[in-house]
Amino acid sequence: MTMGNLYATLDEVRRYLGLDAGQTAADDLLLMMLGAASRLIEGYAGRRFYPQRAIRRYPVSDQHRLLLDDDLLTLHSLTNGDGQPVSLDAVHLCPGGLVASSLILDRTRAIFVHSGDPVHAISVEGTWGFHPAWASAWQDSGDSVQDDPLSAAATTLTVSDADAPLSGGVGGRFAVGQLLRIGEEYLHVLAVDTGTNTLTVERAANGTAALNHARGAAIAIYRPPEDVRQACLRVVHWLYRQPDAGFVLRSAGLRGEVVVPPALPDDVQQILAPYVRLRVA
Repeated sequence: MTMGNLYATLDEVRRYLGLDAGQTAADDLLLMMLGAASRLIEGYAGRRFYPQRAIRRYPVSDQHRLLLDDDLLTLHSLTNGDGQPVSLDAVHLCPGGLVASSLILDRTRAIFVHSGDPVHAISVEGTWGFHPAWASAWQDSGDSVQDDPLSAAATTLTVSDADAPLSGGVGGRFAVGQLLRIGEEYLHVLAVDTGTNTLTVERAANGTAALNHARGAAIAIYRPPEDVRQACLRVVHWLYRQPDAGFVLRSAGLRGEVVVPPALPDDVQQILAPYVRLRVA
């Protein structure tokens, strides 16, 4: 079972729709709509709002500047076109202090080169995605690994108190749809059993590797941008309240019904407007 990246949790959607904890008959539908809402938001904004570890390759077109085709949250390593690593001390992320859209080399210390074909010569290993406050995007859950240890192959994670209140939040600390971080590994929460204090998890999420984690390892919870979370809940509500319409709208035409893709609600478009990625042809 896989979950994918969601911008709100199942518990948050239930509360938003006015459903109590016992009304679980529509959970599968709500999770499907959460996924659809998250992907609609990404399609509209032209970017992802979750972190993903990956290596991307770029051509050498400028000796000192590398334009990126995705949002870079953290640069982990940079390999030049001759196969040699570039010291990160010689790399400036631009714009400074925000999600990076380009890399600029210190001209006195390094240049971009290639040996042979310049296409895909540069390797950029990073954490990619968009968050306007990446430094504070991860919240301490207040809980830790209780397995001794949590093996890399395990798909259940034992915690001390699965439904304890989350500091500064509403509801229990763990919920279906969350993205967790333990050390350098990301995990998706697929199910929560408050009776046994166990979470069913998808390991090695978003390009990370499954690792062994010692008992007591801290568990952090990813928090998408708050307005993106609100937009996701609003879109799920919009989809949930018009089940017969599905994901298309039908309008009359000279040749009968014409199927057209729906636009996001106006208020959602207004929320997301500052996040729309500008593309330069």
